[in-house]
Amino acid sequence: MKEAAKGLRAIVPRVDMLATSPLTRAMETAVILAKVYDKGTPTTVDALAPGQRPPALAPWLRSQVTHKTVAIVGHEPGLGSLASWLTAGSERSFLELGKGGACLLEFGERIDAGEAMLVWVLRPSHLRSLG
Repeated sequence: MKEAAKGLRAIVPRVDMLATSPLTRAMETAVILAKVYDKGTPTTVDALAPGQRPPALAPWLRSQVTHKTVAIVGHEPGLGSLASWLTAGSERSFLELGKGGACLLEFGERIDAGEAMLVWVLRPSHLRSLG
């Protein structure tokens, strides 16, 4: 994950907010990212816990509008469902990030179902090759 985090920083040089699921493994991954990005302690967000539906995270995301780049560390299949909901408006996942994978979503005026644009998806091996 350390090498993948370096690769992520190569293509996303700045993260303004780093959020994580409250589960231990996600928090450990978020700490690795925090070190690579020279950030403080990641923010724990309960809506990122396994079993939460994508709409549960929307209010928190809306509260982050002052941050240009928000990184989220969580679990599959939840993150794939979240990305699918934000881009296509459906909680049925069309993408699988896998352990250590990443995607970049861009938003316009609204943070809601179907409002984001998927810019890229990278597997951990792709990220490691960038680092």
